[in-house]
Amino acid sequence: MAFANDYGPGYVGQLQGCCRLDGVDDCDCRIYCFFCDQDAAFRGYYDVARDMCLNYFDGLAVVGSAREHNAMKYYIKNNGLDNTDCVSKYGFWIGATDTKVEGHFVWQGTVLKDGYCWNSTEYNCWEPDELDNNTNLSEDGQDCAQLWFRPNRSDGNCDDEYCDVRPKGAICEIRIPHCDYAECGYDINTIPECPLA
Repeated sequence: MAFANDYGPGYVGQLQGCCRLDGVDDCDCRIYCFFCDQDAAFRGYYDVARDMCLNYFDGLAVVGSAREHNAMKYYIKNNGLDNTDCVSKYGFWIGATDTKVEGHFVWQGTVLKDGYCWNSTEYNCWEPDELDNNTNLSEDGQDCAQLWFRPNRSDGNCDDEYCDVRPKGAICEIRIPHCDYAECGYDINTIPECPLA
C-alpha cells in the first residue's frame, strides 16, 4: 500500500513521511506518519487532525513508552521537521485530551486505546512545568496534547496546548497486529525503520 498525499481538508500536501517501529507492546508494530502544519482555514484544529488520522489511519499517535516517544521525536528531528517551516506553531498533535476532567489526560481518537488513561503508572513524556492549562488565549484552557518543539524551551516532549487556537502538524499511527505487514497490505521494504536516537 502506498501512502497518498491528499488527506482531506486541512492536511492536503502535508505528509512528510512515515517510519515503522517493530516490537511495540511485545508483539505488535506501528507505522507513524508525520504531517506539517494544517491549513489554518479549517478551524477546530485538534478535531480536524483527529478526524483525518481516524479516517485514513488508526488515529492520532499514542505515546505509551520511551521507545515510542523516541521513535517519533527522532524521526522529526532527524528529518528537519522540528523547524518553523514545517510547524510554525511548534508542535505536532498526538492523541490525548483532558476535555472531560481537567488534568486527567485520556487517549482520544484512537481505535484500540480510546479511553486509556494517561496516568503515573504509564510512561511520562511531559515537559517539566507543563500541564499548566494556561488560559491566556482561550478561557477553555489547554486541553489537547502535542509533541512540542520550541527552540530553547522544549525538544519534543509532551505539552498541553489550546485545541483550537493554533494550527499544528500531526502524527498519525497505524497498528500492525503481530507485525504482519503483508497481511495488512504494507511492503516492509518501502517503510524505513524509525530512528531511536
